[in-house]
Amino acid sequence: MSNNIQFVFNEAKAIFETLAEQGDARAMFWLGVTQFRTGEQFKASVSLHESAEAGNPWAMHLMVPSYNGYCDYLGWPCDEGWMDKAIAEWKKRADEGDGKSMYALLRWGEKPWWAYVPILKQKKYGELVEKAVKAGGYKAASYNMYIPIDMKKNIELLEYEATQGYAPAMMDLYYINDSKKVDIDNKLSLAKRALSLGYSAGAFSLYFHFREKLPSIDTESDIENLSHEMKENYKRAYYYSLVEKYFSGRDRSFIINKRVVNNKGEEVYMDVLSEDEMRKVELKAKEFTKDLPVNMFLDDSTVGEMVAR
Repeated sequence: MSNNIQFVFNEAKAIFETLAEQGDARAMFWLGVTQFRTGEQFKASVSLHESAEAGNPWAMHLMVPSYNGYCDYLGWPCDEGWMDKAIAEWKKRADEGDGKSMYALLRWGEKPWWAYVPILKQKKYGELVEKAVKAGGYKAASYNMYIPIDMKKNIELLEYEATQGYAPAMMDLYYINDSKKVDIDNKLSLAKRALSLGYSAGAFSLYFHFREKLPSIDTESDIENLSHEMKENYKRAYYYSLVEKYFSGRDRSFIINKRVVNNKGEEVYMDVLSEDEMRKVELKAKEFTKDLPVNMFLDDSTVGEMVAR
């Protein structure tokens, strides 16, 4: 975990601790998540169990051993009985218009009879996913593997979410394009917009996109003979590697520092970019990330996946 993301979890934990002490079941749930992510796994089990007992369905779900592998691995006080209780609470909340609970029922609730009828399945699921999404259950449009809807409806709902500023939907559209299932315009614009909102997947995707465009470098002559466009791709790849480092903490400078055979026939390490070119890229990346927030776009319906395995 990078220092920036670690800071976010530590800062959030302090807030949730105060609210949890006041008996707020949702705060107990989020406290458990932040404790888990900051290395306090046994404290996390206590907080999540208390939240489940206080009626939080997302905490109940994390207390189900068949869903959360850490139950057995860490010896948490889990029980399969929590699954029925979570579903009952999700049903109650869904009836009150909570889209996240609608999503949970679509993914983990009992399958209706029409889910086994091919001619009905996609249409009915499409209607229910749209209802969940429009009520705020955005993840319902991101799990086509579990909640089958046709691609046209899937893209329509993801595009709706993107207009609402939901960066994960932007990246889902990016990956749909990347998998060549459907051609979506402005693929890079989607990733750049997600990145501008502080969503790390945007940085990762842009880095890998430009890295894939880099040519093979084996000799000093290869460096000397790089075209202007290839030199620009190296600058772009290096830039996004630095932005990505802001989130992940990983140094990917190897993309510009190459082991090559020089013009004397010796194996040496050489930089593809000049010191001046690297400095300009580094200053640009530093300026971009200076005030960039870290936004993981987590909510009750998605954060559990950071704990369960």
